[in-house]
Amino acid sequence: MRIAVFDVSHWHFPLYIPALTDPGVTVVGVSDREGFAGPGMASRLGCPLVSRDELLDLDFDFALILSRHSDMAETAQFVIAKGRPFLIEKPCGINPGEVEALRRAAEQAGVFVTVPFILRVSDLARELSQSGTLSPGGYKHISFRFIVGASSRYAKNGCNWMLSKQEAGGGSVLNVGVHFFDLLEVLTQSPITSVTARTQTFRKDIDVDELALYTVTMASGQVAHVHTGYLYPDTPDDQREFSFSVAHNDSYIQGFADQIVVKSSDGSKRQAMVEYNTDAFYPPFLRDALARCRDGRPPLVGLEAALHGISVVQAGYRSAEQGGVPVTVETQ
Repeated sequence: MRIAVFDVSHWHFPLYIPALTDPGVTVVGVSDREGFAGPGMASRLGCPLVSRDELLDLDFDFALILSRHSDMAETAQFVIAKGRPFLIEKPCGINPGEVEALRRAAEQAGVFVTVPFILRVSDLARELSQSGTLSPGGYKHISFRFIVGASSRYAKNGCNWMLSKQEAGGGSVLNVGVHFFDLLEVLTQSPITSVTARTQTFRKDIDVDELALYTVTMASGQVAHVHTGYLYPDTPDDQREFSFSVAHNDSYIQGFADQIVVKSSDGSKRQAMVEYNTDAFYPPFLRDALARCRDGRPPLVGLEAALHGISVVQAGYRSAEQGGVPVTVETQ
């Protein structure tokens, strides 16, 4: 399968490389608007570094779109017009309107599009549902806390645009929180319909949230918390804080530092190690997407999930602007 990669300076791109170097997969070209990682990645993959327009003119079977959030919807529209399937990083656009327009265009063209909500293929998701044995309606409360490295890391990695709301659309909750909104809806089988939120920005030279505290209510009435931030003093071997707790009718589940503890309602207790490094889930997600595309099967995660995720984020931003009042999630 011949792959085109749009904008390889995205910090997630290196995570996809193991899948892009599988037998039968060839990267035919890459682009790099940021002018940061492009030459090195092109050399590493043995392919040309070209402009976006030149890349669109190449013959490819599948694309990865990792552009600035303010650019990605436009790039995706060009790929749809070419009739090629693709994976597009979240949030897929700068606002819900862009993502909905993209969803409609892909649907009308019959183009395969997937969005890497990578927790769908994680060991964590299996543990939190106990391999599907916990009933969706039995979750009484779920709380996720995901604090990643400081906002300064984006400038160091050639992605300074992530610190501009005009270019990125939002901060920590848009960047990492959407994964947990998606996971909540998978576990409860119920959409998020209302949000109460507070956000904070600590640096004076940026306008995206460095801390976000979201309380979300599902259509079922279930309530959950998602806390995100750009606050962790990360190092190469220790990049984030990730913890959670889940109260279910049948179990209480807690997790921190690669460990998970499951205490059943009958008092029995089980402790195990679980992969918390979310970076590890990008290659299997891409491999699954390529297999589904080859086989003519629908994507594991499509643009509908991305649209709902960014709608939840925007509802929270409106809530925070009003001092944390409940705000209904708008549907397109």
